[in-house]
Amino acid sequence: MTDWDEVKRLAADFQKVQLGSATQRLSERNCIEIISWLREKKMIDLIFSSDGKECLTPDQLLRDMQDEIYASGGRIDIVDLAKIIGVDLAHVNNHLNALLKHQKNLNFIVGQLIDSTYINKIVIEINEKLTAQGQINVNDLSMHYDLPGEFLQQILEKNLNKSLIGKQDKSDPKVFFTEFFLARNVAKIRGAIFGLTKPTPVASILNHIDVTEKLFFSLFDQAMGCGLLTSRLVGAQYIPDIHSKSVHDWVNNFFTQNSYLEYDTLKRLGVFDYQSYVKKQFNSEKIIFLNSCLISSDLLDRLLDEVEDCISSKSFTDVPSILPSVFNEKDISSLLEYVMTPQRKQQIIVIDSFIISLAFIDKLMELCKQVAEENAKKCVESGLYQEYKMKLLTGAQQKSEKVDDFEEKVDKREERRKKAAGGKSGGGTQGRETKTRSTKKAKGNTTNQDTTIVDNSEKKQILEILSKGDISNCIENIVVDAGLDLIIESIVEYILVRLNNDALKIAENIYAKTVVDQTANRRHTHNELQQKLNNLIGDVRLFEKGIKLFPSDVQNHLYKYLLKSICTDIVNEILNYLAQENNLSVNLINNDQRMKFVNELPPDVRNPLLPLIKSLSSGNIDEFMGSIDEALGACSMILKKIDKKKDRLIVLNHKHELLEQLNKCDDLALVLHLAVLVIFTTATQCMLHASGRHLQQILRYLKQYLTVEHMGELNSYHDYVSLMLSGGSEEENVRQKLKEMVPTIRNIANEFKKTTAEKS
Repeated sequence: MTDWDEVKRLAADFQKVQLGSATQRLSERNCIEIISWLREKKMIDLIFSSDGKECLTPDQLLRDMQDEIYASGGRIDIVDLAKIIGVDLAHVNNHLNALLKHQKNLNFIVGQLIDSTYINKIVIEINEKLTAQGQINVNDLSMHYDLPGEFLQQILEKNLNKSLIGKQDKSDPKVFFTEFFLARNVAKIRGAIFGLTKPTPVASILNHIDVTEKLFFSLFDQAMGCGLLTSRLVGAQYIPDIHSKSVHDWVNNFFTQNSYLEYDTLKRLGVFDYQSYVKKQFNSEKIIFLNSCLISSDLLDRLLDEVEDCISSKSFTDVPSILPSVFNEKDISSLLEYVMTPQRKQQIIVIDSFIISLAFIDKLMELCKQVAEENAKKCVESGLYQEYKMKLLTGAQQKSEKVDDFEEKVDKREERRKKAAGGKSGGGTQGRETKTRSTKKAKGNTTNQDTTIVDNSEKKQILEILSKGDISNCIENIVVDAGLDLIIESIVEYILVRLNNDALKIAENIYAKTVVDQTANRRHTHNELQQKLNNLIGDVRLFEKGIKLFPSDVQNHLYKYLLKSICTDIVNEILNYLAQENNLSVNLINNDQRMKFVNELPPDVRNPLLPLIKSLSSGNIDEFMGSIDEALGACSMILKKIDKKKDRLIVLNHKHELLEQLNKCDDLALVLHLAVLVIFTTATQCMLHASGRHLQQILRYLKQYLTVEHMGELNSYHDYVSLMLSGGSEEENVRQKLKEMVPTIRNIANEFKKTTAEKS
């Protein structure tokens, strides 16, 4: 209190000084210093204006703020309020809470002060607008009054049915309308829908009555329309009851008369959920739904009657001709599934929407049996059936090999697993190493998956004994007369499969009979070929013995010639025999063709023959002789044991054959060739197989066994032969000279003895 009294005294003194004369006045600076000192001491609370020339107390600021709010009509922005009062905005913000606490009817909304007088005024304006328009939206009011929608929503709901006369939309709380507005729109909707007699889109109705889509759906039930809406969404339709009744009558009459309904027709009538509609409409009927339409059981019974007539009359029926034209291919296919029971499948077939009795098909097949028998016989005689059987056998063996390979892989994995588990030593074997023996599974134990893989990798190729043209020529007249010319190709394809199978059986019987007849001849041929091959192989062995007498460089040439000639003949004999056994045609000109033919044979025959054929081009006679035994075994032949006691007799017979050829030969060049071979055989007691190119080397080797005179004669004859073969102007003279020398060469070969050779 003492301080306050002192403040009062100072204020009185200050006022007294101000009212005094100029000599007693305080300067403006002194006044400012005094006020600043009082504020520092917190003895007074003042607020300076923006220009700093005036100051206000907080109470005065609050009174000024209230006055300005009233003067502005109950709504003012605090920024404008601070400018009008002339203080900084911070002072207004600092005293804002005190003002709102003091004035209960004052609201601070988005930087603005709004009192109840302004709120009452806008409520009256909104009510007038609602009365004039019939409907208002809070969002529109928010834009108009520049106020938040939530604030306006609270004001309107608080004053509803008080200052604001109307109703709030239950589906959209932001919308308010009057009773008169609702009644007017209900009348519009009722008038529009009462005048419709066919399904109409809601969008079209709204365009005519100027009602929003949302309002239409909310007031539709109040309009009491004689119809229904397909939905409460965009694109909905209004369907009048009179239209539904006419549709109901039309559908009922049409279905009763025709026993079917098209889906497209129902959709055009406004029935989209046709399954539910038809089941409800004809709940006592048995309905069958197809691809494009639905039918009654009466139509199906009609089709079944036609099928039974077809079976009993052993004829055919055109399904589309007994069904309505609106049925598509999928509809007909679905109906045929109902018709084709397991029992009927044994009596009828379906070809391109025609139901045909199998008895009719059998009648057509009878006309083709003679052609089938003739073609089957030709197929066996030409060897085509035998090739077909061979391909089937090869395919089956390849399939078996794949299964065996798979089983072997499984066995190897199992063996590795056992070795890893048991080790190599120890246990009951007393430390000795043991081997785990794999046991192959039976083929029947392979899994289904493995079998499927093997089966899918092979595609059977069926031999076509009959052609479409053969069958078409036989049945064309009957099929055309019956009116089935449009599907004759399909009938031919169906009959072709069955007749071809029958023809294959006929060919198999003919082939079996032929095999029985040929078995005896084959046995005889087999024995003859075996003896021939053994003789040729024996000759090769003896020729090899003679070749070894020459130097290694000459041996190589002689071995190649031996492989190219006699050894190749042996291989060709074997391959020709196999081709004859399998009724195959073969062309054995070169090694590539031999390899191609052998690769087509079954593995048990192919594998032993491949090394034999490769040895022909290797130049190694040992490879040929090493693989000939297994090759003969693949042909069910055996290589006889070597009987060296007979070698001398074979060599002697060979020599006599050469001498016989020499004495009968008129070929001037061949005379020398035969003579040299005779002399070589006599001198060495070995056989030799060589070409004319090797005569010079053979003569060089025989020099040790011949006299100088005989050697000169032979060399001279050889030189003349070379001149003759090279041609030239002296060819006739050379030929004459050779003819004169032929008796001498023959005498040398005939009179040559081993003793003479030894003496030489």
